[in-house]
Order: sequence, then structure tokens, then C-alpha cells
Amino acid sequence: MKITRIMALAFAMAAVSSVAMAQRAATNDMAKIIAEAKAEAEKAVAAGKGKVSAADILMNRPEALRMTGGFLDVPAEGTSIILIDSREKGGGACGQFKEVFEDLSKMNVVLEKTPVKDGDCPLNAVKARLAATGAAYALAVVECDKGAATLAVFPDDRVAIVNAALLKGGDDPLAIEVRVVKELWRGLGFVSGIGYAPFPNDVFQPAYSISELDALAYQVMQPLHFQKMYKEMERFGVKRSRHIPYRLAVFEGWAASPTNEYQRIVWDEVKAWQATNALKKASAPAAK
Repeated sequence: MKITRIMALAFAMAAVSSVAMAQRAATNDMAKIIAEAKAEAEKAVAAGKGKVSAADILMNRPEALRMTGGFLDVPAEGTSIILIDSREKGGGACGQFKEVFEDLSKMNVVLEKTPVKDGDCPLNAVKARLAATGAAYALAVVECDKGAATLAVFPDDRVAIVNAALLKGGDDPLAIEVRVVKELWRGLGFVSGIGYAPFPNDVFQPAYSISELDALAYQVMQPLHFQKMYKEMERFGVKRSRHIPYRLAVFEGWAASPTNEYQRIVWDEVKAWQATNALKKASAPAAK
């Protein structure tokens, strides 16, 4: 189950439990509620209603809709990363990074196969693509045997360049792609201001050799870091997609007018709360 589905399920469970727990005070059996939702989802799938989960069932129960107003899908905005693979025979590292990053972050990534010609400065070429696409950051994988670092980071330019030529070695032909993925995550962390992490198993750890890079257990960024990155991305007009309750959209001030009785209940509650809160602030004595 994806992160957003887990969050949605938690929200729905909170809504369902507020009513169901009172109705089932004698048993207080939340496991039974979940089991019933799973059974109902399985029946829906068997009846040919498509992919239906227990979370879908719970989120659409009246008691949950009464609290949430239903859920809205908000699409991602902008391009978070322009990812460039300039290798003539690139492996699957860039595609894997794109897939995992988009799944975890809910933001858009553009992947390009753009060769960097001999004699060209990789930084200038990557910066040009960054400017052309309007992305927040640029990550590139190149092959350069002369005078280049394994990972070159240019925070002020919002660019990180991974040199795959220096990541070769060992008997496993797939090892280089795993190393490239790790370096892409590390490069993103440095250019977005995350830096080294206090967690020993985090991918954002010093790695001064291929063996130390291989020893890093994690290949992706820890969820905790995404919150900091989201704030940085917003500076460049990049926003993640969200699956959120209608109630939250009303709180944030961009929700459309109610279209059903559940949304009307939520709308009236939030607006009443906001009006009361504004009145309290207006009547509060000024700070001395």
C-alpha cells in the first residue's frame, strides 16, 4: 500500500472509529471493522467492480464521509528534477531512480537521454537543460575518465553530476547501476540542502570509496528528509500530488463549493470554526 493510501486509511479509520467504537463499546474490536472492510472489498473485486481495497471501503462509509467530506486528488505541479543520462549505453539506474522518487515524493521527474559531447563542460550542458526545462534541480550521469570526481555537487547551480566511469569495479555487472542510484540520491540531498544525516544507515553518509558506497544499506532517501525537500521545491513552483480530505482543502481555502450533503456538513463546520476563531483573535487584547 502506498504512503498516501496509508495516510488516507488512517484518516478514515479515525473517522470510522469515532462512531463504530461507540456502537461496539462492548467489544471495542477494531480488528473486526477492518476484517469486515476487507471482506466487502473482496466481494466487490469478485463482482467485477475493479480494484477495490479495504481503505476504499472505509473511506466511503457514511461515518467517514461525515468527517472527511470525501477525498480529493490534487495533481503535482512543475518539474522537480530534470534527470539526464548521457551515457551511450546507460543501464537502468536513472529509470529506477525516477520511478522510486516519483512514487515516494509524488512529484514529477523528467528523464532525458542527452549525450554530452567530447570537450563540452558537463556542468554547462546540464545547467542549460535545467534552465530550458524550468526544473527545480538537475541530476546527470556522465562517463568521464579524465579529471572528474565521482560525485560533483554544485548547490548554487542546483546541479549534481555522477561520474559512472569511476563507479566501475567488481564481478557483479549490475553493481554499477546500484552505485549510480545511490549517488543520484546523495547528489539530490546535497543540492537540496539536506546534507549528511544523523542516521547511520541513511544513504546520506560519507562514502570515500566504492567499498564504502557499497556498504551503505539504504539506496533511497529516508521519509523524514522529504519534508525539508518539499519546502525547497516550493520555492521553484514545484508541488507534490496529494490525496487529501475535502475538510483539509476547506481549511486551506481552495476547496470548491460543496456538491453533496457530506461536503456541506464539512464546509459549514470549518467555516463556522474559522469565523469563531477570527472573532476571538479580533477581540483579543493587543500585545504590549
